Amino acid sequence: MNSRIDAPAPGERDYPLAEQDLAEEQNAHLTKALRAVRNTPSAPPALQDIARKMLGGRLELKDVLDDPSGFRALTDGVSGMRESWRSMSPQDRQAVRAKVEEKAAEAEAEGVGATYRPREA
Repeated sequence: MNSRIDAPAPGERDYPLAEQDLAEEQNAHLTKALRAVRNTPSAPPALQDIARKMLGGRLELKDVLDDPSGFRALTDGVSGMRESWRSMSPQDRQAVRAKVEEKAAEAEAEGVGATYRPREA
């Protein structure tokens, strides 16, 4: 029997997201972020599970907060980031800010997100 070891398990495919309420650039960014969460060993397992489900097409963004486990995973993940931020020195925080600003400037120069306009209510 020929089976590929690196083939995804059923239900574990990796789809680019296409949320209808998001711009194409936002979907691309969200897909990239979910892949990073899924592949980062230090990410909380519950967040990795949400990322796998969304990338596998089994969970939509709008349903994440409606699911108690999704809500808990996101809020626990954010609280962990908050604690990490609070424990940083002012110099480390400034370095993070500078890196984010640099990446934003690079993205803008490449035209990424340049066409995004917020939805009107």
